Amino acid sequence: MRPAGIILIIIGVLAAVAGFAAPMVAGKLAIDTVNATDTTTSGQGVLVRKLNTSKLASTPEDPYDTNVPIQSTRQTVADTEAMAQPDAKSAGATVFSTRSLTKQTDTGEELASSQATFAFDPESSELINCCGASLGNSTNVNFSGVMPLKFPFDSPQGDVQLFNTTLLKPQAATFAGTVDAYGMSLYRYTQSIPPQQTPAEPTKVPAALAQGVVGRLAPTLADQVPDTGDLALYEWYSAENEYLVDPLTGQIVDGKVADKTTFRLNGGTQDIVTKVETQASSAEVEEGAAQIKQSADLLALVSSLKLWLLVAAAALVVLGVVLLVLAARRNSRRRAAFAEGG
Repeated sequence: MRPAGIILIIIGVLAAVAGFAAPMVAGKLAIDTVNATDTTTSGQGVLVRKLNTSKLASTPEDPYDTNVPIQSTRQTVADTEAMAQPDAKSAGATVFSTRSLTKQTDTGEELASSQATFAFDPESSELINCCGASLGNSTNVNFSGVMPLKFPFDSPQGDVQLFNTTLLKPQAATFAGTVDAYGMSLYRYTQSIPPQQTPAEPTKVPAALAQGVVGRLAPTLADQVPDTGDLALYEWYSAENEYLVDPLTGQIVDGKVADKTTFRLNGGTQDIVTKVETQASSAEVEEGAAQIKQSADLLALVSSLKLWLLVAAAALVVLGVVLLVLAARRNSRRRAAFAEGG
């Protein structure tokens, strides 16, 4: 029994080691998946209000195009060339490059486009200031918080500080429960961003035009419009967003955004005119959700090995100890019998 007991204890210890190593294997698998992931996501919605500058002079009391249908496409690729550079390897960074294009649905007119490069920790999704990280053509950005296109692995049931590319600083997305959708149990996060002045350069409006606009839309501020020169208007941003996230991989499965950019005086408390107000949601979600579910299922399977291996390890160690104890007792009885017979 003694050799069998020792063997079982050794096997149990090895199983325990494997059990503790399983999460590391799962983590490495997840990181490798993220590093190699290219995605295309779509959105659709409306511009509730969009400032039409040609209407400012003719109808300053209502200078908007309303309910403009829009569709957007975002392509995000893992920048393997950037990740191969020494600074990325030193920081352990994943680097994603992303491009977004928004068009008016009924006319095909291009309304907006943007591009960005994000360097971030592949597990926590915390942004890193390295490796060519940029917004548009500007690398003079202090990135902080969580990468806005992907939550952390093992996403928390708490706040996640998502970097906002308009305000250039993190804004909290708050855990708001779970939702069963697309065959997964997803975490729902909500994000409420109150009006804040953006870092954008002010828009200069000729005084003659500003007098008509402010006089019609914000008459209480009319006395602050200069008689000559320009009036500087500053952008203010607010949003109400929702994200459905797979908590294992941190990938965003579905979402809704409702944001608004307005013009105010510097440090002002009153909107003068709205630049754009948008309501949009994810589109063509099912295919992307199916791919995310595959990754999540694989991670769950690998992670579950830890529990089973630790249970098996404990059972084997206990059985091995029992066999060793029984063997020791048996040998003790044999020695006692031999001593009495001698």
